[in-house]
Amino acid sequence: MATLEKQPAIIAVMGATGVGKSSFINTVANHKLLVGHALDSCTKEIQEVRLTWGKERTPVVLVDTPGFGDSSMSDTEVLRLIAKYLATSHKKGTKLTGIIFMHRISDSKVEGNTRRNFNMFRQLCGTNNLRQVVIVTTWWDRVEKADAERREQQLRNDKSLFKLMLDSNAQLRRHEIRHDGGIGSAKAILDCLLHLNTMDLSIQTQLVKEKRSLPVTDAGSVINHDLIREARRCLDSLAAVQEELDKTKDVANRQALEEERKELLEEKKAIRKQIKTLSKGLNERFLLWRILSAMGF
Repeated sequence: MATLEKQPAIIAVMGATGVGKSSFINTVANHKLLVGHALDSCTKEIQEVRLTWGKERTPVVLVDTPGFGDSSMSDTEVLRLIAKYLATSHKKGTKLTGIIFMHRISDSKVEGNTRRNFNMFRQLCGTNNLRQVVIVTTWWDRVEKADAERREQQLRNDKSLFKLMLDSNAQLRRHEIRHDGGIGSAKAILDCLLHLNTMDLSIQTQLVKEKRSLPVTDAGSVINHDLIREARRCLDSLAAVQEELDKTKDVANRQALEEERKELLEEKKAIRKQIKTLSKGLNERFLLWRILSAMGF
């Protein structure tokens, strides 16, 4: 009698561009994904790497995702790619076992967009699924140990960073490159997740079962709010520049104001592109479009 093929444990690897997602997967799987540097990511689409794990030869799929903060893709485009993959796999009956979310310990400051993306990730997972998330800090070899440990404490204790996720039973672990090239810590991180059951992420439930569109999922709404705020700021700045242009007669001052106006118009164009990406496939009468149209955007 033929034995049933064991279903693989599927682990998604997420985080900012340049944090070390592809390198982590290469280390665990002895694979050769292209590795980007700094803001230039080599991962522009979802990539799956299959391997067998441990003495029991457990089948595992590691899912390498595009990074937030990419120089060539907006965070909206990245969220849309990840959401599409998660929705499609859910419809096929394929579920995640866990998620590894990576963050550079070498980042001396955590900027607003990064905090926004932490919140978006938390909403994407849903509170009940955070016990199946391992938050992994990387680049320990590039920072003085005392500085790195101080930043780790900040990540633990700040509600706009990782505290809310850790309070919901997510784990925080280090991926350190030592004499073994990081193999030891990478394997320990993966071992945290392989014994868990599969889960339905919040964004999968909302997209597939509740049939919401991406902008009105909990994760999508985080970007929605930011886009509306950015649109308002951009319009206010354009109005202020135009007012100055109408008043000034000085040639040099007018030239500087025209340059500023040109930059703001480019920013407006970029914001509109993100809104179109987030709302792709929706009726133009979608709420976000109506709000922005009423604002004159």
